[in-house]
Amino acid sequence: MDVKDLELLTILNSHGRADASFISSKIGISPGNVDRRIKLLTRSSIISSFSAFFDRRMFGYDTTYIKLHYRMRDIDKVIESVASMPQIAQIYPNMDDFMIVEVVHWDKETLRSAIRAMERASRPMTVSAHFIPRLPDEIPETPKGVNLELLMYLVKDGRAPIDLLASMTGLEDNEVEEKISRMQMDRTFEVRPVINEQEVQPFPTFSTIISIKNKNSFSECFSEIQRIGKENWSCKPMERPTGVWLKSFGRDLHSMDMMIERFRREEYVENVLVVIPDEMVTKRSVDLNIIKDAMS
Repeated sequence: MDVKDLELLTILNSHGRADASFISSKIGISPGNVDRRIKLLTRSSIISSFSAFFDRRMFGYDTTYIKLHYRMRDIDKVIESVASMPQIAQIYPNMDDFMIVEVVHWDKETLRSAIRAMERASRPMTVSAHFIPRLPDEIPETPKGVNLELLMYLVKDGRAPIDLLASMTGLEDNEVEEKISRMQMDRTFEVRPVINEQEVQPFPTFSTIISIKNKNSFSECFSEIQRIGKENWSCKPMERPTGVWLKSFGRDLHSMDMMIERFRREEYVENVLVVIPDEMVTKRSVDLNIIKDAMS
């Protein structure tokens, strides 16, 4: 891993289906070098896959992130048990005594049911916080027919070539390209690499969940958080509590600590939760099942 790899991962997180020429123009290396680096990042398991991520509200589902505590001696058992639950899309264990768990649910009762199941798995520890992503007011139009079929294939392989998708759907190459471009423009989905953050070395990879005091303007604070978090490659606005989930590549431990301390000193910050991931679990089967149910 070097600085260009970090830049490449950042670009891919925003433009997962971008071709090598586009990425080359953004980070200043040749297209051949781009392709080589993507293959190496995949071979070394830093990128485990590429996948289409979509707004689950299109299908009547919501997402909540839960802070679940556990005893360190029970970590393997808790991860295995929580990962087996059908509503769990991601487990993000900290190198401490808690994990952030992504729960997919369709109402408050199914969320409560998932929380109760997680608390049984981590007994005697429990849930201490909920984080809800801040999403656009406008929900994209639910894909149907061949668009839904394309979305399913892209969840499985976000960088699947156009000719392969055409052969799977029975469409012409230009029809597939047009449909994918239209869905991306309509924010139906975005393709991102599934990054095994604990494998990114020698650069420490970490998250900060920054809660903002209620009296402050979210838009102003959001811009300032992005400015301070110069090394961020993913910036997810949150609500209830208002805040930002910022994922960062640290060039070194000193700069990482400096950024965290800077956030803690900001007047508008209520709290800073630091998460350094270990043994991450990402399940795309949850979203595939949502699509399969919509197709049936």
